[in-house]
Amino acid sequence: MRIGMDFGTTNSGIAVYDGQRLNVLKLDPVASGNVMRSVIYLTREHELHVGQEAIRLYNEQNINRERRLVNKVVGRVAMTFAEVGTIHTDVTISVDMAEPGKLMRSMKSVLATPYTSTKLYGHEYTLEDLIALYLRRARENAEAILDAPIREVVLGRPVHFVAAETDEDDQRAENRLRKAAQLAGFEDISFEFEPVAAARHYAQSITEPQTILVYDFGGGTLDLTVMRIEPGKTPTILSIGGVGIAGDRFDQRIVENALLPHFGSTLTWGEKKLPVPRSLIEQVTAWEGLAGLANLETRAFLHRMQAESANPVRLYALESLIFNFYGFALFEAVEASKRRLSDSPFDVIRFIGTEIDIWHLLTRTQFENFAMTEWRKIRQAITDTVERSGLTPDQIDAVVRTGGSSSIPFGLTMLGEMFEPDKIVEEDLFTGVTAGLALCAWDRC
Repeated sequence: MRIGMDFGTTNSGIAVYDGQRLNVLKLDPVASGNVMRSVIYLTREHELHVGQEAIRLYNEQNINRERRLVNKVVGRVAMTFAEVGTIHTDVTISVDMAEPGKLMRSMKSVLATPYTSTKLYGHEYTLEDLIALYLRRARENAEAILDAPIREVVLGRPVHFVAAETDEDDQRAENRLRKAAQLAGFEDISFEFEPVAAARHYAQSITEPQTILVYDFGGGTLDLTVMRIEPGKTPTILSIGGVGIAGDRFDQRIVENALLPHFGSTLTWGEKKLPVPRSLIEQVTAWEGLAGLANLETRAFLHRMQAESANPVRLYALESLIFNFYGFALFEAVEASKRRLSDSPFDVIRFIGTEIDIWHLLTRTQFENFAMTEWRKIRQAITDTVERSGLTPDQIDAVVRTGGSSSIPFGLTMLGEMFEPDKIVEEDLFTGVTAGLALCAWDRC
């Protein structure tokens, strides 16, 4: 049994092909559709939960729970001064002793970074260990569906991993993903570029050779590939490109530009009318960073600002966001609103929690303006990729779009201006890459 697996930043999928029938598996039994959210929730007892169940359990066990913060010594440092000599001092951090578990997402986006490991509830986990937990559970779910052991896999990989600045960074990220797959129980592991996999699946629907641009726009990266494809033959790659911009970045732009004022970014406090520190408010734009703010010092500082502000309500909301574990739920609401803007010219971000009551009207035009810098980079990346192929836009027969972010209307308009609207083709937004990897697994490419 040789499968194709798309381990994505936001969602993952597994498919298998037997030479006649392509089967995209329903990997998450409690979620709709054939994808599983790329998240894990690891409890204090080291129990593993993945996908939609991980999200449900995290919210159930954490939102509005009590914290028990204690200062814990984690080491000692030596500081040497010319006139005093060497002084040794303890290094302490605030630890929440009541924390029931950790939620981790977007693990794929960290593969090319220097991040190595973290200590969770007395156990050291490398990044490869954490990804392996998810890959193993996905493999076990697939084995239960197929009623067969699985040891061989073709994994998708982006043209350039998030945060990869050199070819060496990309290769290191692939090596780390390979090691995670080995730890997950896979023995025969190969890789295929995700846009090439999407092209393989698309090629099944054509009868004549085509020159195509694959526009693979997911949660972590935008991958671009110009290829010559022909039914029944391996695609010929003419050029590749991409940029580390995708759905997660757009979510951050919405939070930065639309929601930060709801948490006090425009307020002042004290006699000197000081602003809320940017180092504090900017952590809201990445929910994972909020955990680092949940300490006794931050709470004391927030209480001081609240007491010395003429309008403390939004600072109450900021305190609640940090200490009542609303960060992930807030970003889920933002992502849902972003998706609805693909079908409507406006949407309302509605979010209610303890001390938090947000009703924010967001128009599609506002969203587009928030991310205009990103769109300019995307347009330039497309132009550069086509130029490197030695072709001109009018020589591209089809622009094959896949990935959830490829449905954003501004992007569709941009592609229509660059290549003509009738050349834009949708290719199974959430499972096209997965299906193509299954075809690659069958062909042993």
